[in-house]
Amino acid sequence: MEEVSNVTPFSMIYLLITFVVFLFLYLRGKQYKGYCEPLSKNDFMLKDVFGVGFAVLDIIKYQYGTAFDRKLRIKLRELYPIDYNDYYLRVYWAQSFTYLVIGFVFSGLLLNALGPIGIFMGVGLGGVLFYYSFKGLDERIEKRHLKISLDMPDFTNKIIILSGAGLTIRDALIKISKEMSISTPLYEALAECVSAIDTGANETQAFMRLTDKCNTPAMRRFSSVILQNIKYGGAEVIRALSDIADEQWNERKNASEKLAMEAETKLLYPMMLMLFAVIIVTITPAVLGMM
Repeated sequence: MEEVSNVTPFSMIYLLITFVVFLFLYLRGKQYKGYCEPLSKNDFMLKDVFGVGFAVLDIIKYQYGTAFDRKLRIKLRELYPIDYNDYYLRVYWAQSFTYLVIGFVFSGLLLNALGPIGIFMGVGLGGVLFYYSFKGLDERIEKRHLKISLDMPDFTNKIIILSGAGLTIRDALIKISKEMSISTPLYEALAECVSAIDTGANETQAFMRLTDKCNTPAMRRFSSVILQNIKYGGAEVIRALSDIADEQWNERKNASEKLAMEAETKLLYPMMLMLFAVIIVTITPAVLGMM
């Protein structure tokens, strides 16, 4: 029986087109090589070919002004320096379009290997990678928010204790920042906030930046009370913070439960693999004996 080959003149022409398109975009995007150089390989594994995505964005003249872009900017402010917000916005779009083009190239390869279904598989792969380049950002933000929720109750209680001891809110925040050299999202953002104040930045702007870096409901309520105290003063700030602290302990409990569930899920996969291996080892002798 003859084996049917999936290689046809059409499939070869299609494959050639995909490679020519990729080569054209790669050469056009080489000007962005230095632009992508500062990026971390851990976060952006294919940064060396991101010029492909930048070339696509240049050709379609993308303006980065949609509602999705505005939401994306808010997320990126949490993960990266705020002054580089537009830079990382462009990088994420370039990454997504690079994945899409790579999927297009794979569709040509798979067409020759598997037939017409290969086109759909390659394009589908590119679409999935395009989607997950943004989905991965959401997952990083969610993990960051969980860590912030775990730190917020202790942080707020320290503010209450120091304020009750006679320190101003500003001095309490500076003291906590200098004494708590913990590498967590909350305390790293607090250190940036205090550093900005020390270098002469406006306090209101510094605390708004803290909210941008830790954009959780708990931090927004906390910052609202602090900013109100800075603008209008008043002795009710400690009472307001105490009420917020009670809410934060409940949020911390929920965050802890969520982390515990994630840990159980991570353990489930190795256990399933071990079970599968045990089943194979157990039934293989019996199957061989029957044969």
